[in-house]
Amino acid sequence: MDANGVDYMVISCAQPCIQGISDQATAEAMARNVNDQLAATISNNTIRFGGFASLAMHNATTAAQELKRAVTELGFLGALINDYPF
Repeated sequence: MDANGVDYMVISCAQPCIQGISDQATAEAMARNVNDQLAATISNNTIRFGGFASLAMHNATTAAQELKRAVTELGFLGALINDYPF
């Protein structure tokens, strides 16, 4: 990063990620797992790395709860919602 003049990088799940999973329960569990793993990966260097949460958009209330958890508990900066039709 230093060699290319990059001071800070926000990382998220690659597309289509969670939006490619049609089953709601599977997508919600996977989103939580992906968010937990990303938080663990960047936790040793939050000065240089931030995270955007992955959310299962099948249910707006559940997605909002996971976003709140990702921001308040995991320290994420927000979420990246990919446009991926089923």
